[in-house]
Amino acid sequence: MQKKSILSNTLPIWIMTSLMTTASQAEIILHGTRIIYPSNNKEVSLQITNDGTRPALVQAWLDEGDANSTPDQVMLPFIITPPVSRVEPNKGQTLRITALPSSHELNQNQESLYWLNVLDIPPRTSGSNTPENFLQLAIRSRIKFIYRPGTIKQDVNQAPEQLQWKKLGEQLVVKNPTPFYMTLTSAFNKTDPQKTDLIPKGLILAPFSEQSVQPFNTHIHDIEFTIINDYGGRTEHTTTLNP
Repeated sequence: MQKKSILSNTLPIWIMTSLMTTASQAEIILHGTRIIYPSNNKEVSLQITNDGTRPALVQAWLDEGDANSTPDQVMLPFIITPPVSRVEPNKGQTLRITALPSSHELNQNQESLYWLNVLDIPPRTSGSNTPENFLQLAIRSRIKFIYRPGTIKQDVNQAPEQLQWKKLGEQLVVKNPTPFYMTLTSAFNKTDPQKTDLIPKGLILAPFSEQSVQPFNTHIHDIEFTIINDYGGRTEHTTTLNP
């Protein structure tokens, strides 16, 4: 999950004063690291909780991968209810996401990846102890939102075993022949005693795509890699490098 402080006048709601002192502690907690939307479902939901001591204003929207896009710039076939809400201290709110009929125009042969943004807008701080020059930041969290068409019949749990690893010149290439998005967090040469991570920054493999991961400079026969599953857990796998 990504967290980012927002300093932009393009968003419709949040409060800024000055650039001297800041407060930027996220108090809205998301109960999930990703959302999978099976197209056969009427809706999916995400529970959020205000872990702070003050009310928070929350704005939620989806984007197509551009972290700088604003809600008014994105037109997607989904509705979030409520898009804006007030969450009291130690209370929760359920965000419901519903697909519009136009969602059937999305590619039905593979998953589509979007990002859910949840903007935590704290109330304005006031009182005698508040510095004159004070900047209050809104904190945004982003998690993956994956639309999974019901026409896909393959088992997503078997997808990691279908990844194909091969040497191509001086590169190590991993190919995803499945209709699923796969997030890899690490990959190692099984016989490397130092366990040097081949993808230290992680990797998101789109359906039916391939990527080079790192200059290929060692002998590799078996590869150990870790995948994040639908529930946010990590599963480990071992495969043999293709000739």
